[in-house]
Amino acid sequence: MAERVKTEVGKVDILINNAGIVTGKKIFDCPDELMELTMAVNTHALFYTAKAFVPAMIQENHGHIVTIASIAGKAGVSGLVDYCASKHGAVGFHESLTAELDARGSTGVKTTVVCPYYIDTGMFEGVQTKSPTLLPILQPNYVVDCIMEAVLTDKELISMPRFNYFVMFAMG
Repeated sequence: MAERVKTEVGKVDILINNAGIVTGKKIFDCPDELMELTMAVNTHALFYTAKAFVPAMIQENHGHIVTIASIAGKAGVSGLVDYCASKHGAVGFHESLTAELDARGSTGVKTTVVCPYYIDTGMFEGVQTKSPTLLPILQPNYVVDCIMEAVLTDKELISMPRFNYFVMFAMG
């Protein structure tokens, strides 16, 4: 698939790692195959896309890598053990990739990790928020606008809604 993208699109300047699945099952109710699939899609795929597209960014010392994680990658949630673990993996992947780029002196390759609350995409269909004022279900267009702003301004971390920053601070 990566070769097809390179052929049809050409050089990739912005890589947005945005693949995700959720089982919504508690750990002891979740079949092993679904846990493995969650890790493969939400975490392992990040390695493959980075290995496919980031070397060219490093060579040109230009580009931007966006990792779509989740606030669940910073704080655990009951009933989402596999999802939270995979998004913690995504955050760790992103932080380590950023450190490797810095160690290489690839200052022109920027990174952004995105840690949103629930987004109204159907992935978490039926989920309700206990505090719609502080933690509203996010609209996809709003999230896209925030991501584009972050890319344009080289923000390293964005989380929405803003209350998530308090959650991340409280979690250490």
